[in-house]
Amino acid sequence: MNFSSLNRYFFMVMLCMTIPYLQASGVQDVSVTSSIWKVVVSLVFVIAFIPACLWLMKRFQFAQMKLGQSDIKIVTVQSLGTKEKLMLVEVEGERLLIGVTAHSINHLRSFPSKSKSFASLMDEVDRENSADDKNGKEGVQ
Repeated sequence: MNFSSLNRYFFMVMLCMTIPYLQASGVQDVSVTSSIWKVVVSLVFVIAFIPACLWLMKRFQFAQMKLGQSDIKIVTVQSLGTKEKLMLVEVEGERLLIGVTAHSINHLRSFPSKSKSFASLMDEVDRENSADDKNGKEGVQ
């Protein structure tokens, strides 16, 4: 059922609700028109109210997560695809880098303290990997 069919459905419902008023004589025609507009305005208000409530719920949920006193904190999240991401999580002062997919969660690396920034730690890992690559190539030659 798409949006235009919903509009038709609501229009038909409003029309059926106002049929008794439409059968009234000339003086009541003005009140029927105003009643229809009241119904239309109310319907528009309800349709706008639902997304506004959903937005507010999402905002308050986010605020609760920030104010929560949980021992587990998500420091940062990096999306790698539609269902894959890297997460830096802090638990009792230790930072854990985990890989999250739709079917599994894998521990990738632990960082002892939060004194260094994530970017500097990742630079260290890159330097270690490049040094390992160079050492591996020198041993082959």
